Amino acid sequence: MEKGNLKIFGSGSSGGGDFNKITISGEGTITDDLTCQVFKVYGTGVAMGDVEAGSLDIYGTIDLQGNVKSEILKVYGTMSANNDVYGNAMKIRGSLDVGGNISGEEINLKGGLSVKGDCEVEHFLSDGTFDIRGLLNAEKVNIELKYGKSFVIEMGGEEIQVKRKSSFLGLNKQNGSLEADTIEGDHIYVEYTKAEVIRGKKVEIGPGCEIGLVEYNEQFHCAKDASVKKQIKI
Repeated sequence: MEKGNLKIFGSGSSGGGDFNKITISGEGTITDDLTCQVFKVYGTGVAMGDVEAGSLDIYGTIDLQGNVKSEILKVYGTMSANNDVYGNAMKIRGSLDVGGNISGEEINLKGGLSVKGDCEVEHFLSDGTFDIRGLLNAEKVNIELKYGKSFVIEMGGEEIQVKRKSSFLGLNKQNGSLEADTIEGDHIYVEYTKAEVIRGKKVEIGPGCEIGLVEYNEQFHCAKDASVKKQIKI
């Protein structure tokens, strides 16, 4: 049996259900759990239940009050999720605010990300800004500090690289920075980072860093204009 489509133009509301495609172009409210192949928001939307979608594309503003699961998640506008978010491939160009945990395969961040809980993905790629109040755990972490201050309580991964991004044509560096309590991984390189503790096999502290303690197994290097209060080979 072919699934129907749900389109809300102007102002309207609908119950939940199982749909092929959902489009909100005006102001729309969906009052119960929903599943769909495609969910696109161009206007302002509210989904009061859980959302499960093949792809979720946000060009306007959406408030999601339940749990969210989407194979492909693209945020060009503003998305607020009260609970947990799962996305296999997540591209954030606008703003995403998560009240619970966020998990999936990859986050590609060029906008803003705020997470009250943990962030667990295979690859975390960012040249935007983020505020993660729990653990950021990824196999590969690649952060380009472009502007503003990013914050995470604890960061873990196999390869962690934090660099300040060059501006147009590489003429000068941007002014982004990172603050963390603990950073732990196998291969770690950080710039313009303030952290209490960094632990790793191979640790390189680049320019502009203020680090309390570095614990390393194999290699350690510190730039001249970086500050490391104490380093221990373990």
